[in-house]
Order: sequence, then C-alpha cells, then structure tokens
Amino acid sequence: MQFKQVAIIDYVNITKEAFEKVSSLSESETIIYDSDPRGQEEVKERISDADCILVGWRTKITEEVLDSCKNLKFICLSGTNSDNIDLEACRKRGIVVSNIIAYGDEGVGEWIFSQLLILARGLGKYKWGKGHVELSGKTLGIIGLGAIGKLLADIALGFHMNVLYNSKTRKPEWEKKGLLFVEKEELLKRSDIISLQTPKNVKIISKEDFKIMKGKILVNNTLGRAFNEGDFKEWIQKEGNFAIVDKSGIADFKGALDNINKVMYSDFIAGTTQESTVRLGQKIEENMKAYLLGEPINHLTK
Repeated sequence: MQFKQVAIIDYVNITKEAFEKVSSLSESETIIYDSDPRGQEEVKERISDADCILVGWRTKITEEVLDSCKNLKFICLSGTNSDNIDLEACRKRGIVVSNIIAYGDEGVGEWIFSQLLILARGLGKYKWGKGHVELSGKTLGIIGLGAIGKLLADIALGFHMNVLYNSKTRKPEWEKKGLLFVEKEELLKRSDIISLQTPKNVKIISKEDFKIMKGKILVNNTLGRAFNEGDFKEWIQKEGNFAIVDKSGIADFKGALDNINKVMYSDFIAGTTQESTVRLGQKIEENMKAYLLGEPINHLTK
C-alpha cells in the first residue's frame, strides 16, 4: 500500500536510506523541502494536494492550513513535541497525527554528563570548583522525570550521586532504586546540579527560585523558555553559578549570553547523533507503514 502523495515540508534530519524508504511509500514522486517554510501561506503551498506530510516541530500546522489542504489524512511529526500542530482541529477532520518518541534520549544523557565532567574537572576554560572535583557524592536534582529524566537518573546512580526528583506524579519504582521525591524548593536548595526536563515553554524556574539557587549548575535542554531571560542573566553572573545548555535549551536568547563566560553552550541539539538520526528515520517509516496497514500507531489525535 502507498500514499497518493507524500510531502516533506521542512528540514527533516534523516539519512539518505530513510528518505528512499519514505519515498517508496508514495505513488507520486515525493515532494521534498530542506528548509523551514516562511509563514502559513508557504506551508499551504508545500502541502498542496498531499495526503501524507512529514513535518518537524518548528513548523506550525494551524486550522487555517488544514482548511486549505483538503486531501491531508496523515501527519507524521518527525520529532516528539507536537505543540505547533492544532491537534483538536486535526481530530475534528479525522487527520491522524503521530510523533516519534525515544530516539535521541541516549545522546542527550551522554552529552549532559560529558559537559558535567568537563566542568567538574576543569578540563576546558570552565571550572566549577576551586580544583578538580568529583561527581560522586554530589546531588543531582531532576525536575521532570520523563524518559530523559529517568535516563539521567540511571547515569547519576552509576556515578554514585544522590538523586532528588520532582514531577507531577510520584515514581515509586524509581524511589526503590534510590531516588528521593522532594518539593521543588527543597530540590533547588539541596541539589548541586539541577536539570530541567520539562515540556516546551513551561516556565519552571521563577525569579524567587533563582534567589535560592546559590553555587549551582543549571542544566537546561528543554524546548522554549523555562525561565525569564533577565532572571537568568542576573543569576548566572553571581559567584559559583554555571549553566549547561544546548541549542534547544536557550536558543531564544543565546545572543545575550555571548559575553558571559559561565554558560557552556553547544550550537547543536544534544540528542542529535548519527545513531539517533538512524533511529528517527526507522521510526518515521514504521509510523507511515502502520498507518497504511491500519496497525496500532502512536496516535495523538484519538
């Protein structure tokens, strides 16, 4: 079985092999764009008559777009975050939306701990302590114990760290492993390292929160703004405070931090590795085939 027309409407980071497999699921030649559209009119033009589209998390799919694209039946989100897609409007129109989960978590975990080791040991231009310090025995506080939060907890336990967590729900199975659930304020006070693993654009750290975070390392690779820019700039310049962020975690105001020498910043998304790129392509193909065959799928519009 095939779709009548598959369109890749923005930059999707998958391998050449994955592109070929995706293209084989389209009766017509697959339409491919390798840049993000500039506005809703261009989104409509790129979708055109396609019944299946691949789209990244940056491109907005609004009700206006859906009204214009009458043939659209399946949206394959080439990532996890679906905030830019009007799921309710898709649901009303019977358009199935699927996303990809658990494809880049390993890369995120490895990147975060590589940066923590560099900072703790003072291996580059950044040094957290007065000398070389160990992660063993330090306390990691994780806000948001989802897939990546759990991965970080596992790595931290392997380093013989103490692990605190705060989330919407308790995780008894992880508490049996040694994690301790605490309220956010206590976590901020007791943790040496604080890692934010919360949904996109959830403001989790307030100005008052920053005031009680003294001599801490803040790790942030969440999408969007988890805190106010001015509050963060004031905090980061105080003695003993450091931050580790990737492109997704602080991209909105990265320019304002260029002259602050206590922010370890990578100009790439931490979860993007050769292996995650392969996994992403494989899962996209699996979702598309599952839809065509009427098999169970990670369905966001049920």
